[in-house]
Amino acid sequence: MRATWRWFGPQDPMTIDWIRQSGATSVEASLTHLPPGAVWERQAIEELRGLVAAAPSGQTPLPWDTLGGIAIHDDIKLGRADSARLTANFQETVRRLAGAGVRLINFPVMPLLDWVRTGLCTTLESGAEALAFDIVDFAVFDVFLLLRPGAADELAPELLAAAEHRYASTPRARWDELLHMLTRGLPGGPGYYESGEFHALLAAYQQLGTEAYRQNLIDFLGEAARTCEEEGAVFAIHPDDPPMPLCGLPRIASTIDDFGKIFAAVSSPAAGMIFCSGSLGSRRDNGLADFVAAFGPRIFYAHPRRIRFRDDLGSFTEAEHLGGEGAFDLRDVIALLTGEEARRREAGIANWEIPYRADHACRILYDQGKPDFVPGYTPVGLVKATAELRGMIHGLNG
Repeated sequence: MRATWRWFGPQDPMTIDWIRQSGATSVEASLTHLPPGAVWERQAIEELRGLVAAAPSGQTPLPWDTLGGIAIHDDIKLGRADSARLTANFQETVRRLAGAGVRLINFPVMPLLDWVRTGLCTTLESGAEALAFDIVDFAVFDVFLLLRPGAADELAPELLAAAEHRYASTPRARWDELLHMLTRGLPGGPGYYESGEFHALLAAYQQLGTEAYRQNLIDFLGEAARTCEEEGAVFAIHPDDPPMPLCGLPRIASTIDDFGKIFAAVSSPAAGMIFCSGSLGSRRDNGLADFVAAFGPRIFYAHPRRIRFRDDLGSFTEAEHLGGEGAFDLRDVIALLTGEEARRREAGIANWEIPYRADHACRILYDQGKPDFVPGYTPVGLVKATAELRGMIHGLNG
């Protein structure tokens, strides 16, 4: 396994010079300022590649070889009339990226709400700050802030009662903050939605339903896979995060059954998944070893991270990468992935290595109190997490 690093561009406080010092071997980056559905201009791609590769004399330049996410336009997901044109735009962007050496294309397949957290700086026992998902807070968001029709009827009685109590006993400022955070898009998500647009899309996705949504995405993924094969590239889709029903939205990448349906329909060797242990592991009935056994050859990228459950309802806090109590031991996850690498080597597969990046690190030391860092991607925390993962891998490989 080899370490990579997610870079958010020139505005990222973590500079390329610092990334070289972290042990990362390449960079995962994206043109996040471009709107979903746009064809990425070759000049913009080359400019970003040049920024990543620039290195002082005597230092090894880092390649930009992995796309750190590209939003799939809502019209594609909803199967609207413009989906064919937007899919063609996506395919052209893939061609241009592959031509520039970016041949691992990562993206999520979640509708409207991308990765979801209700807290961005939950304090751990060590004093480190972590991301968290509180299912009671999210129920408040769904029932009392969005006022989604039928939302209360979908909740278990104990969860609804807990949400009613919390909504009544918590200052309004907290709910204003949560509403803004979730409807306007967390970092790495599809972007900014105006309030009216968010509600209109929410209604459209609910009306569409899961199976129609799955088929729309399968149609799109088939076209994306064909282009990737032509260009010597691959794509990896991110699991739902968290992998549970949210706001009545379709979820098609939460379980082994979900991924089995995707890969049965899109059999191309260019179609794969990101093995995100934190996402998959935040659902109690997901066995991480089962995913590797079922889809090992399809794992093109890894996000090793841990979570700690906070209740029996589905709440969790992201844990430090190396530590004690948690839903699973990250060393076991690394052992699964290095075992898959060994299987590939023995089978004579050329691209046997699984690149990874430390994902959603804790905010520690100098990072704390700094408002300009992307939540989950603070430099000191990520350097620490990367070192811990590199140590695990070194220990397992001998």
